[in-house]
Amino acid sequence: MRSFLVLFYLFAYLIIMMPVHGVLVLIGKVNPRLRYRIGNFLVYWSFRWELFQSGAKITVKGKENIPKEPVLFVSNHRSYFDILVLHTTTGKRPGFVAKAEMLKFPLLAWWMKDIACLFLDRNDLRSGMQMIKDGAKLIQSGQSMVIFPEGTRNGEKKMLPFKEGSLKMAEKADCPVVPVTLIDTDKLLEVRPGFDIRKGKVKVIFGKPFYIKDLPKEWRKKSGAYVQDMIEKAMQEENGDISPEHE
Repeated sequence: MRSFLVLFYLFAYLIIMMPVHGVLVLIGKVNPRLRYRIGNFLVYWSFRWELFQSGAKITVKGKENIPKEPVLFVSNHRSYFDILVLHTTTGKRPGFVAKAEMLKFPLLAWWMKDIACLFLDRNDLRSGMQMIKDGAKLIQSGQSMVIFPEGTRNGEKKMLPFKEGSLKMAEKADCPVVPVTLIDTDKLLEVRPGFDIRKGKVKVIFGKPFYIKDLPKEWRKKSGAYVQDMIEKAMQEENGDISPEHE
């Protein structure tokens, strides 16, 4: 029943809100930032409701680490629910870097565009370069962004290697990078076969921000690995595998 209610709400929302999307597109032609603000406001409350329907109990740690200025959040990726969780817990209602395949679902893609999402064709180098430029412009205009450098959802205990170059957006925008550790979001959905949503406890840990330019020289070209190491340590500390003093 939980899964049915979540899906029913999603499809009903996308269909009923089609006229609103049309208005947001018109607004965006004159004032893109206003389009994103309105879109993010509407989607934020929709995500809050879907998380409530799903029975997600979210614990947030390290929110004091999030700077006031726009940032690039860099996170591990375990579940579709990562997007809902991050959009509702950062306090910044960020946009997301998504794979270009999402454009095949027009109703969903329209609303993704309304909240400043960018679409990346992983097989097209020029698409990647354009995404970096567009993302940097969005951040400089005041819009925080989220990227998942693993490149796909990964419910395994061991993270996939973070793709180098995934933080270029932050380097070009000269904005802070905030590492984000997501724990157990996959237990809401992905750990079971099929679309079987069940309630569960989720943890979100925001790490200390940094600028790419402030990294030691040997880490600047390996910023993806640097952030992944920070997220792995946060995960180990939370699971009791290591203590903070042994970082």
